[in-house]
Amino acid sequence: MPLSNPSSGAGPAADFPDYAGLEFSVDLAPSHPRGLSLTNPVIIASGTFGYDGYGRGLTPEMDLSRLGAVIPKTFTRHPREGNPEPRWYPESFRVARETHEPVMLNAIGLTNPGIEAGLQQLAPQWNDWDATVLLSMSGESVDQFGEMAMMTRGVTGFEAIELNLSCPNVEQGDLFSYSASGTYQAVDAVKRHAEVPVLAKLAPNVPDIVPIARAAVDAGADALTICNTIPAMTIDLESRRPALGNITGGLSGPGLHPVAVALVYRAAQAVNVPIIGVGGIFTAEEALEFILAGASAIQVGSANLADLWAPFKILEDMRSFLGERGIADVKELIGAVQE
Repeated sequence: MPLSNPSSGAGPAADFPDYAGLEFSVDLAPSHPRGLSLTNPVIIASGTFGYDGYGRGLTPEMDLSRLGAVIPKTFTRHPREGNPEPRWYPESFRVARETHEPVMLNAIGLTNPGIEAGLQQLAPQWNDWDATVLLSMSGESVDQFGEMAMMTRGVTGFEAIELNLSCPNVEQGDLFSYSASGTYQAVDAVKRHAEVPVLAKLAPNVPDIVPIARAAVDAGADALTICNTIPAMTIDLESRRPALGNITGGLSGPGLHPVAVALVYRAAQAVNVPIIGVGGIFTAEEALEFILAGASAIQVGSANLADLWAPFKILEDMRSFLGERGIADVKELIGAVQE
């Protein structure tokens, strides 16, 4: 069930350190008429917003207004049941984090009720949230992307659309973000119909991220999200069977982090739109690596599955890092890596 009505309250993240004058706001769509202004750069990644992807497990004390934005789980054109069990390796990301397990895999398969149900049943609830919500969607064809974009017109509850062009464990042929042409066509189909800013979420396992990032921007993407998970597999030696019911899944967590940082750095040198870095962020230091590499914002993914308080703690620690070093504006750090 989706989260009913997140609100302010007491809790571990209720009080941030008081650093007077610290500026944390970012605009992820400065060229779009509506813009996409966030109070801070911390976003909950799609698929990790609560235990079901739609907010289950979050409590009123988890005040979503303190975060930059949240992205509920990706919607497809039609409902999807997802992949066979088991869908996680290891079974508990919390235990994996505690035991320093470097391999975190999932093969959910975009389980979701379909975009019609999402827009008709869930989006109206988002209007009541004191939070910035971004809609994530994935199509199986260029025409379907355009159709879904048309369906969002006139619907409220979200401030932007993130295109999931790169889910690695769904059977739908070549992923759009595996090629510059596929990326361009998908983004263009959505931009021609969408009323809100459009973000393109790209895949990590490509020969060169630069032409694909440029194609997304040329098609009108207002920002890029880099990156999704990497196709991966692990095998149980006793049973000699894959650990996941889908055989392969997506690698997230610590193993993905340095790959994603490098991709953000490469893309930031080539495009002039904001980039959102995502991949293996469990600490403020890991989040700030992305900012230094050229990201304007970050998404917290696997860490949410280990601890729903994670994004709040990461944001608090980012504030402390800047405040203690006398850095007045987080934007001072964007792309500030010393070469």
